[in-house]
Amino acid sequence: MSPTFQPPRAGEGLPTVPWDSRRRRKRRIAWLLAGLTALTAAGAAVVSTCTLCYAVSDGGERPLAYVPREETYAAAVAQVEDRVSHILRQDYAYPQETTVALTIAPKKDLQDPDQLTASLMETVDQVQAAWVLTVEGIPVGACASREAVLAALEGRKGAYDTPFTVSAQLGAEVAVEDVYLPAGAEVLSAEALQARLAQSWDQVEAAAAALAPWVPWEGAALPPGEDPVLPVVTVEEVTYTQPVEAPQETVEDPTLLAGETALLQEGSPGLEERTDRVTRTQGEETARETMSVNRLTQPVAAQIAVGTAQGAAGAQGRFCWPVEGRITSPFGTREIFGSTSSHRGIDIAAASGTPIAASAGGTVIWSGPKGTYGNLVKLDHGNGFVTYYAHCSQLLVQAGDTVAQGETIALVGSTGRSTGPHCHFEILWQGELLDPLACLPG
Repeated sequence: MSPTFQPPRAGEGLPTVPWDSRRRRKRRIAWLLAGLTALTAAGAAVVSTCTLCYAVSDGGERPLAYVPREETYAAAVAQVEDRVSHILRQDYAYPQETTVALTIAPKKDLQDPDQLTASLMETVDQVQAAWVLTVEGIPVGACASREAVLAALEGRKGAYDTPFTVSAQLGAEVAVEDVYLPAGAEVLSAEALQARLAQSWDQVEAAAAALAPWVPWEGAALPPGEDPVLPVVTVEEVTYTQPVEAPQETVEDPTLLAGETALLQEGSPGLEERTDRVTRTQGEETARETMSVNRLTQPVAAQIAVGTAQGAAGAQGRFCWPVEGRITSPFGTREIFGSTSSHRGIDIAAASGTPIAASAGGTVIWSGPKGTYGNLVKLDHGNGFVTYYAHCSQLLVQAGDTVAQGETIALVGSTGRSTGPHCHFEILWQGELLDPLACLPG
């Protein structure tokens, strides 16, 4: 018969454990469970973010890249060899100094064949990475970084900045391409590229041809040789003041001949403030648009007297008698030498040798014999009037001389078709004969 289990009585069997010892034991178990939970979570995190892969290394402290398969490395090496062979224009074999080893790496660090190719290209000493600037599709220069190319473009625009510039634009289409060039190819600084952009296409042609094997270019004809490679168009807003021309007011004046003017009152210019939008190419103005005009002071008009007198009325007070004497033949129709004729002037009787005076100031346009006039002097008075002095015995002036009113120009005679010593005197207004008696003082 099985013994019957009897619980121990107080003070017998299992030793009594104090209450605080039982609490410390429970804490240790909790800590152990928490640690196991943390390890499990960390393992899950590693599994979710990392993967088994291959590390490509060239012996440096850090691998060049992580790839999912060994075949990825082989494909990248083949691409590198093809690209470098094309750049160098000769066969190239990638040096097998890199190693490929199995490892664990973050999934985000894995590279595809193209990314690995880029990483391997950086290890090839025979080529150099560069950024090429093209203008209208034509390569003009390379820099070591994209930032250097952009700095050259900004510097080109900034060369035409003024305190009034509000915008600057490049006057041609540009593009920046990342390429690999042979290690000895020309690579410019930002400053050198900026200077090249200011040169003419003739000066840049050789550099463009040198880059053509590595940068796609259709070989289109270069722009005109004198034009800069990269023109710059700027817009300025210019505010300035300028005078406003004084207007003219005309007043009719019957004391002046038609066509004659006289200043009655001086005008004075005004002043205005203008704001213009000025477009410049290479700093040269190509267009201007007025944005606003603010009149500061108004101009004062000048007053001009405009003559209205014509013909005999205009002659009043301008002419004096060439000689003193009796009128022996008036202006108009007359009987002479047994026939009727039109007399072009008046005949003033005077003794032979009497001085003949210029009826008004003017220029001698004829001095010499002239058919029935005999010895003749003609004066042009410069205001539409011309006077004739005929039948002179002696001429005292020559063509081209300038004479004053009252100056002796000839002596009375009877040359030509004449019945006795006298001065034949004519006045013409714009080619039309006038009656001298209507023009001379009474």
